[in-house]
Amino acid sequence: MMGQGQEPTISPAMAERVKVHLDAEERSLIAVLEAVRELHRSLRQLDGAALQQALQYELAALMEAKQMQERRQKLRFDAANELGLSPHEFTLGVLAKKTSGELQQSVAASRQKLSEMAAEMDRLNRQNHAMADQSTAIIRGIVSHLTGTAGQGESYTAGGVRDEAHVGSLVNYGG
Repeated sequence: MMGQGQEPTISPAMAERVKVHLDAEERSLIAVLEAVRELHRSLRQLDGAALQQALQYELAALMEAKQMQERRQKLRFDAANELGLSPHEFTLGVLAKKTSGELQQSVAASRQKLSEMAAEMDRLNRQNHAMADQSTAIIRGIVSHLTGTAGQGESYTAGGVRDEAHVGSLVNYGG
């Protein structure tokens, strides 16, 4: 029970649930991050077989992360309810401010680790995107030279959307 002027607190059972969940969140994000690292390595090495394997690994990690997201939403709702907050207001930062002791330290440490991993994942995904764009531009250039459309510039549809060069059987059949 709370006295007058006392803020809601999180129950010991909920505190344990939060700690267990944060450990699972870290493991899940580590798996996704490792998949993104593998994808990055395979793109840098231009290794098609490794790229296919990395994409499969990433897909499996992302499916687990989707399940983790569902569990996170449930925990967020339950913990926010205990603290008298809406689930939208409930964040790790808020939880760290509203708790103390071991739970506060655990939440702060997890928040830091998760933030660092998310930043690395963002950086790697940006680099992966740039490498994929560069590869696509190279292929587009080769195709335009082979099809005689080099130097003609880009064209756009009536709706203002960039009209992609048709690659057709040249790439599909190695013609």
